[in-house]
Amino acid sequence: MIRNFKESDIHDIETVYEKSNNALALKVSPVFFKKDKKNFTSSTIRNCKTSVYEHEGKVVGIISSSEDCIEGLFVLPDFWNRGIGTELLNYATAGKDEVFLQVYADNERALDFYRKNGFEITGNGVCQMTDLPYFEMRKVMK
Repeated sequence: MIRNFKESDIHDIETVYEKSNNALALKVSPVFFKKDKKNFTSSTIRNCKTSVYEHEGKVVGIISSSEDCIEGLFVLPDFWNRGIGTELLNYATAGKDEVFLQVYADNERALDFYRKNGFEITGNGVCQMTDLPYFEMRKVMK
């Protein structure tokens, strides 16, 4: 079930964020995401439209978006390949004309996911927080 996030979800959201990122084995210290989860919840979760995917009363996926940008999409690794990410993405992008996002260049899993969902690479850059290269991606809905 997808629903709007509640303050009581914060601990679960932080867990999803940290475990999902660490499972990707990106070239950043595992401690980074442990520390950054507080920043993620205080800046992104509370300042964007955030929805959660709840399974048996537990938050297993999250998506945060601003007007035309996906700010974060994370699913617990134990729930990967079940369509949860696609459901969250479709939910957050319904009614939009186009959507943008950034994804780490080394995150082949996410790149494949977004390509399958109609996104194309439109640019690149380097994340100021992690020093990791990223791709900018865009999907036109119409």
